[in-house]
Amino acid sequence: MTSTFGTLRLPVATAAAKVEAFYVRPVEHRDAAMLSTVEREAFPSQWPPTRFSREIARRRTSYLAAARELPNSLDSGRCPVTPRPTWRSGKSAEQGRGILGRIAAGLKQISFVDSFTGAEPPRDYVAGFVGVWFIANEAHIVSLGVRPKDHRKGVGELLMLGAFREARRYGARDVTLEVRASNFPAQALYRKYGFREVALRKRYYLDNGEDAIIMTTPPIANVEYAISLDSLARSHAVRWGHVLQPAAR
Repeated sequence: MTSTFGTLRLPVATAAAKVEAFYVRPVEHRDAAMLSTVEREAFPSQWPPTRFSREIARRRTSYLAAARELPNSLDSGRCPVTPRPTWRSGKSAEQGRGILGRIAAGLKQISFVDSFTGAEPPRDYVAGFVGVWFIANEAHIVSLGVRPKDHRKGVGELLMLGAFREARRYGARDVTLEVRASNFPAQALYRKYGFREVALRKRYYLDNGEDAIIMTTPPIANVEYAISLDSLARSHAVRWGHVLQPAAR
């Protein structure tokens, strides 16, 4: 049996053509500010916020981003928008507002360039992320977040598949996670991928004291489970056109 968790490049189905295809890539240190923005959008009440610069550097940890290419005009070498302009003395307020206005208009037109903070523009648009810790022989999903405007586009499932790929790569026996007791859509997604409730952590979430349901998969190397997972990956790729690996540049 050939696993779909290598370079997955299936034809884009008609339904997938309605949205731009996403791919999964490893997170880099320069993505930290972007991930913070995504986290604020995905979990507005979460406290404390994640220190992504520290998380990315952790040993036996894998953070992945669901991303898509920027338009050519916003390529890192040809981006027409210059962030954080510096005014020299003698420049009029009207000139400043004019330049800022053009920048604001550009950012409004391409709203996904909403969180770069340095001189270097983002290389792609990040719609979501997943973080996985590897503890002994277990892969633990610590966070999976998707921007609200990118819900219902298959992004959450793509990140889930990326987490499973990492779990296989690290030789994990199973995958676990916590989910809010009130987050029924997330629980439905996790059950689709074989997670089952195994325990409850009372008042786990600091922002509102909500309980967390602990969920885990069967052994992911189990033949029956592996076949089911690969089938889900193929169906997802055909429906959405997303891939688990970006094209070589």
